[in-house]
Amino acid sequence: MASYDSLRVRNLLASGEVKQQGTDTPIAIRLKYKGTGTVTSVTVTTGTNIVMITSDGGTDTYAFGTYTTIGTLVDAINADGIFDVKVLDAVRSLATATQFVDGAITASTEDGVTYYDVKVDTSAAKYFAVRLTYDRGFDKAHKSSHRVHLQEAKYYATLGAAAADMVLVYKVNGTTETKVMGALSVSATETTINFASGNGKLSGANGEDIVVILKDATSIADAAANYLRVTGIVE
Repeated sequence: MASYDSLRVRNLLASGEVKQQGTDTPIAIRLKYKGTGTVTSVTVTTGTNIVMITSDGGTDTYAFGTYTTIGTLVDAINADGIFDVKVLDAVRSLATATQFVDGAITASTEDGVTYYDVKVDTSAAKYFAVRLTYDRGFDKAHKSSHRVHLQEAKYYATLGAAAADMVLVYKVNGTTETKVMGALSVSATETTINFASGNGKLSGANGEDIVVILKDATSIADAAANYLRVTGIVE
């Protein structure tokens, strides 16, 4: 159990966090190369597969017909040991079919680390998601001593069939995903969801992430104005 002093320090060092994703920008899975050579390419063919070509692993192909959920896909890539991979702005239970943005992935750098980010095709997958987390990288050793608090979610999107239980909140602990809240979705109207008029918060346990998802059963129209914004505290 953490000491009283360590908990006080963690609380004092807590910081606000705002994370926003728009059309085709949520990162479903993040990959970090852990091999000893070079990466030639990481390429998604929507609805078919993801292919990684590296100097030490050769060509590794992961068919979405075999790995039908994000969770099984991530587990398979991790098991091969060429990339570290984690779920970010998604949950493991979502299907891989018609899920990801098509084409070759350009490597990006964040905090000095190079990543390959597989992004959500939001109109095809029919959802936006944002993960509130202490660690969007791979600092697994320290995550268990931190937690997050969700204060507010705000969104705008044109939905084909706005309905109850289409704005979802999950607590995620490792591979365990627990739905803790569902709310009515609203189409083409800037909509805010918070707790106790903004004075309350939804807290995760140590090591847990909180994922907010806006989805639709029929369609989500692509538009530059689309967004899902999550506001919270990371401690």
